[in-house]
Order: sequence, then C-alpha cells, then structure tokens
Amino acid sequence: MIDLTSIPEDKDDLDRYEVENNFQSWSYQPDESPLRVVSAEGVRFTTEDGRERLDFSSCFISHNIGHQDERVVDAICEQARTLTSFAPSLSTKPRAKLAKMLSEVTPGDLERSFISLGGAEANEAAIKICHQFTGRRKIITRYRTYHGGTATAMSLSAGDSRNWAQAQGGAEVVKVPLPYCYRCSFGQTYPSCDLRCATHVEEVIELEGGSEQVGGIIAEPVTGANGIIVPPPEYFPMLREICDRWGILLIADEVMTGFGRTGKWFAMDHWDVVPDILTVAKGLTCGYVPLGATVVRKHIGDAFKETFFSHGATYAGHALGCATALSVIPIYQTDNLIENSEKMGQYMLEKAQELKEKHACVGDVRGLGLFVGLELVKNKQTKVPLTAVDAKIRKGPNPKMKIAAKLSELGIMTMAANPVNVIAIAPPLIANKDEIDEGIALLDQALEVGDSFAEE
Repeated sequence: MIDLTSIPEDKDDLDRYEVENNFQSWSYQPDESPLRVVSAEGVRFTTEDGRERLDFSSCFISHNIGHQDERVVDAICEQARTLTSFAPSLSTKPRAKLAKMLSEVTPGDLERSFISLGGAEANEAAIKICHQFTGRRKIITRYRTYHGGTATAMSLSAGDSRNWAQAQGGAEVVKVPLPYCYRCSFGQTYPSCDLRCATHVEEVIELEGGSEQVGGIIAEPVTGANGIIVPPPEYFPMLREICDRWGILLIADEVMTGFGRTGKWFAMDHWDVVPDILTVAKGLTCGYVPLGATVVRKHIGDAFKETFFSHGATYAGHALGCATALSVIPIYQTDNLIENSEKMGQYMLEKAQELKEKHACVGDVRGLGLFVGLELVKNKQTKVPLTAVDAKIRKGPNPKMKIAAKLSELGIMTMAANPVNVIAIAPPLIANKDEIDEGIALLDQALEVGDSFAEE
C-alpha cells in the first residue's frame, strides 16, 4: 500500500487513475481520461488545459443558478462549521426548515417530504410510498423515459436502451406510449387525435385490473434525457382526471423540470395540475451538494400516522444538503430566475427554430423555458432518425457522437450524448441573450457535421 497522505497528483497520474481506477457512467470504459475541470463560474467552466468553455447543459440540468454562487458556497461553509450531518432519527434545523420551504413552493397541498440524496432515490421513495399507501403493486410508466439508475427507477425507465442490461424489479411495471406528437405511436395528428395517448392510459388501467391492481402512474412532465418531449396542454389535466376516476396516484418526476427550468416553479404549474407525489433533485441544490426530495399531498402524508412508513436512509435529511437547498431556493425568487427562464427560453426556442430551417439534419425543435431539444433526422420528410435507438450502448462512433465531439472541440457542453436522437440545450437560468447567442452560434457550426449524414 502506498502512503495514503501523499498520492501523486501530476496530470499523468490523475489521467491514469481515471482510466484504471474509476468507473465512467453509462459508457464503455475509456482508454483515455476525459477532460478535467479545474474551476467554474456562472455559465462557464475551465478545463485543465486552461480553456474556458460554455456550459449549455447546466451540468445535465442541475446547476440552475450557475456555478460557484458565493451565497451558496458561504452557506455550505457556515453549516459545515456548525453541523455537517446527524442521524435521521433526530431533527436538525436545516431539515425542519427545508421541509416547510418545500411545502410552500410546491403546487397545491403537497406538504410532507422525504429528503434523500438525489433523483433516483426520490423516485424509489415515491414508488414505495405509492405501494404502501394504495396496497397495489402495478405502476404505469411511459416509453422513452428515464427515472434514475437505481433498481426500481431503472425498471421504470422504459424505452431507454440503458434499461436493457438491468434486472427488472421493485414494481410490477406496465408501459404505455407518451404524448410524442412528432412521432405519434397511434399515427394520429394533434389536435384531431382527441389525445389518444391519454385515453389509451385509461384503457390500460382497466385491462390491468383498475383500482384493485394499479397503484400509480409516473411521468416526467417534460421528458428529459429521452428527447425534451413537451405534451399538449390538455394531456396532464386529462391524466389527472383519469387517475381521480380510478383512485390511482399521479407521480410527477420533476427531477429535471423542477425549480424554474421550464419557466414556472414546476412544470406541472403550466397546466394547473397538482400531482399526488412530486419528486425533485437537481435544481433543489443546483448540484452544490447532492440532495433529492419526495413530496406528497397532505392526505397521503397523514395516512402514515396510522400506517408504518417502511422506508429510510442513514443520510435522509442530510444537514449539509438541506442547508444548501435553503440557500439555493430563495435565489430563484430574489434573482427572478424563473421569469428569466421563461423570457430567455422563448428567445432560445426561436433561435433553435432558425437552426431547424438552416440544417438538413434537424427535423424538429421543441421546448419549454430554458429546456429545448433539437431532434436529428436523416430526412425531414420521412423522419428517419439520424441514429438508431440503441446507438448509445453500441461501441464505436455514430453521427450524434460526432456532433458531440465537434461541440467539445468548439468549447461548449450540451446534452448531446444522451440516449436518444436529440441534442438538449439547457443553460443555467442566469443566462442572458448574449450567452444564448454564443451557444446557438457554436451549435450552428457543430450541426454541419450532422448535415453531412443527412439525405437531401
């Protein structure tokens, strides 16, 4: 064993550790170390080569308030000097205050929270609560969705090729199509479709045993990693009515869309729909310290006064994470970030539409707030995807990965290596018009690579 107090840290050493000792997420393990980040501020980050780059993904939809906000860093340091964490059977001031704050900012009568360490954990807790509250095992999920990398969350991540390697479990999963108007599973056209994607859910509920068998349905209000798919405005109100008719819980996974990303506090606010369970993470602390939360409506929380709540974790309600969230959440309000997300999001969507008109490889553009996706195709008329659905898990380059490589070369980070045929752009909510113009201009250059694979 080497001296653990003096592990070598030259560049070559660190590169070797990355290759030999670290698992890279969702990838074949590389022969070379990825770029090393040494600092970040606002909407930019700097790599070890000294180059400043533009973060046009908010570190995969987490750093909503930008990087290294001094107010949050100071709050973390202050809490660390006082109490970093304690056993969850006892209260801490940050945990108590955060639970109250979440009840204030979340929609409707969402009132009681289980505070965990991330989005996957939040969704795991949501499914357990659903099972325990309803006494039913079946959970409806939607194709082209991602709910996290843990066992149950991954089982619910239907139509995501990363799901294929996982042993399924934690719930009896039933899968339905989502409202994907660009590629409607029912061959319909909105609005003459009468929202077949919603009425189909009710048919499935009945066929799967109705209120005796089906406990809940989990859905991302705006599909994130699998395509930035925005539903028609009638979809979630209809889904709410269906769930109410059958006594089924509506679970909204707002891990990506929560806290201003779509131009509202929560995406469900766009349709005035209150879910029974809401899960959040990324924007809760903006990635400064890991944290997630599962927030339930009052009657669900109250039911566990008489029913044993069979879930928990050593780091539940972690004091340092809660203090971070207490610092982050008011910034959305004081800095008008949600209003900026709405305004700049509309501008970014307009600029992205211009890219669609210019580039042969861009078949569709859609988004809500600072959450915009560009779907890549070989042919705009036939809508043939630029890459196959399993491209993410197959070895070797593909057209979208070549676009991603070009973006990196140009000095910009987007969600271009996500599982589907969509480049997702989601800068921090502090982004201004000049920074959006800069990002769109770089994306314009990179899309020329995609055009070389498109069919005229």
